[in-house]
Amino acid sequence: MRAVLSVRFLATCAAIVALALLVAAFADDRQGLSSSIVGVEPTVERSIDLIAEVVDFESSADFAVGDDGITVGFADIRLDGDRTMRVPPGTPGETNCARTSVSGGCVVFADLLGDAVVWFALEERGVRNTVQLGPIVDLDDGDAVFATGWRIPYPPVIERECNDIDIPSFSDFLRRFGPDSTTTVDLETQEVVSVTCGAEIVEPGPEDEPIGGSIGAYADTEATLTAGDADPDVGVDVDE
Repeated sequence: MRAVLSVRFLATCAAIVALALLVAAFADDRQGLSSSIVGVEPTVERSIDLIAEVVDFESSADFAVGDDGITVGFADIRLDGDRTMRVPPGTPGETNCARTSVSGGCVVFADLLGDAVVWFALEERGVRNTVQLGPIVDLDDGDAVFATGWRIPYPPVIERECNDIDIPSFSDFLRRFGPDSTTTVDLETQEVVSVTCGAEIVEPGPEDEPIGGSIGAYADTEATLTAGDADPDVGVDVDE
């Protein structure tokens, strides 16, 4: 009797293990299928700890950012105040500035862990000690969140102007003008200071609905934005 029970017990255990392995394999297959269908890697959020003018840029002959977004070789980025930030091989980063040989031609954005560079980006310096970046998609916990995943602090009032178009709140700006907008960051304060409208997104009325349907269209307008800030639902005082 004990032998029979032992055999049955072992057989049951084996069946349970096999079922668990089958379920796990099925889940992995579904996950892989889902990833292949989406085909887009999630945006990585980057908390920007440093925004500074590049006074001098020295690098090894083989320095580059590969297609995988990882550096080879090393770079020494000298900042104001005679500070130097070293970017070692294997650092995630991106370079969007071709003026590294010009003192003050580029600005470095960095995510730091102590003095170590976790991630960096080089951007073209704009006029009047500023940098122009892409659109903001949200305001969260004192940070402006960009479409790239970057998080940069903003002041109580973000300047905005859109000719004479009425923009009652910052969330209204994001909905109507945000996707094609640009953002200005001040190097001295290391904060977002203003936004510039892109083309307005106009939601069509029933009489404008084309065959097949549409959720929106771009009006052929451009504007520059400067005036007061967000609405309570994003945690910023309204300053119209």
